[in-house]
Amino acid sequence: MVLISLVGGLCTACTGKKAENEGILPGGCVVEKKPWDFLKNIFNKDKKQTFTIWTIQLKAPAGRFMDENIEAFKNRHPEIDVVWVDIPIAEAQKRTLASVLSGNPPDLINLNPDFSSLLAQKGILEYFSEDEVVDFHPELIDKLRYNDNIFALPFYATSPVTIFNQKTLDNCFNNDYPVVNSYEDVYSISAELKQCTDKPSIVLNLNENDTFAKILNKYDISSFKEEKEFQSFLHIVKMFDDMYKKGYLPKDTLTLNHREMVEQYMARNAAFVVAGSNFIKMIKENAPDVYAESEITNQLTAPDGKYDIGLMNFVIPKRAKNKALAKEFALQLTNKDNQLKFAKLTNTLPANLEVLFDDYFIECPEELIEKARCVGASQLNSLVKEDFGYNNKKAINDTLNKTLEEVLLQNKISDDKLQNKLKDIKEKIKALREK
Repeated sequence: MVLISLVGGLCTACTGKKAENEGILPGGCVVEKKPWDFLKNIFNKDKKQTFTIWTIQLKAPAGRFMDENIEAFKNRHPEIDVVWVDIPIAEAQKRTLASVLSGNPPDLINLNPDFSSLLAQKGILEYFSEDEVVDFHPELIDKLRYNDNIFALPFYATSPVTIFNQKTLDNCFNNDYPVVNSYEDVYSISAELKQCTDKPSIVLNLNENDTFAKILNKYDISSFKEEKEFQSFLHIVKMFDDMYKKGYLPKDTLTLNHREMVEQYMARNAAFVVAGSNFIKMIKENAPDVYAESEITNQLTAPDGKYDIGLMNFVIPKRAKNKALAKEFALQLTNKDNQLKFAKLTNTLPANLEVLFDDYFIECPEELIEKARCVGASQLNSLVKEDFGYNNKKAINDTLNKTLEEVLLQNKISDDKLQNKLKDIKEKIKALREK
């Protein structure tokens, strides 16, 4: 009876004229060829388009920031529902792969460059034009290219700095300690520090994940295609081997994680540590006396090397249902105002170039946490250009870490044996990169 009434209503309103693409119901009433569409529109008139965003562990530091941006976005697009899913970092890659393989990915995903690059190599990401990234720091954009195509928009960065116990250095060098910028600089004063304190000069977590690989990258080692890369590799391994055997590095340098490394610095077991601003805050809260004795400088690097950073970005899968909306929302989150707000909330560095010229990143107070922000921002202008790539990354890291461990734990190794060992490793790394 309901269907008959609806059709009857239609017939009452008809004019009897037949238009193109229209049909005639019994009785001469003119209607569209698909009368069921009328019913579908009635039942679906309140159904909205769903726009989905995935981020990695943002709710705790920036939940209100995201909610406010989502609300502003919905006000511009009242026809959509926004679904925001915040994912633990340990699940991000697995869930992203599953969604992409299912053919039903979210519209916008927050990932890191390594994994994003792998997705780009498989041809499953949208690219961005040069015009769309003109507001971002060019050094960050260069980290998001594959075959010269831009596969992601940078979101935020982190840049570690070197923290050192100024009181210890003043005591050991009669208030005239040398400037330290490189690993070699630390190496050169390690003997005096050891004699003065009977403790390691620096605490490093050499075998944690890709720590050692990133140190090699600072020395322009990324492919072993040139002989100079091998010579730098040999130099670095010999330097760390000597430091380890002479006690300039902690005995557990091969097993430390990042937090344990900072804890050793807080216990005054070393004069230097390289860490991010979040760990500076940890030192302030848990070892205020050490914090008061400390100072910071640029991140340790090669004598003429570049700086390492952490970077997070946004990608848009090719199978996303709302690509235009995804691009619009990503650009909203990375505009000048939002980047400054986010950086202040999360103690991170913005990707937006104009924001980096804000006084907040140029004129920092001498307080360590504040000062680290300006030092970190300045390091974005001189970044490591090449790394070992994402292909077989775990195998490459494992090979490098195992090699360093074997050398450091061996009582003594001749130069010839070390060279031969590292040449074998060089060929293994080259093969892994080319697989």
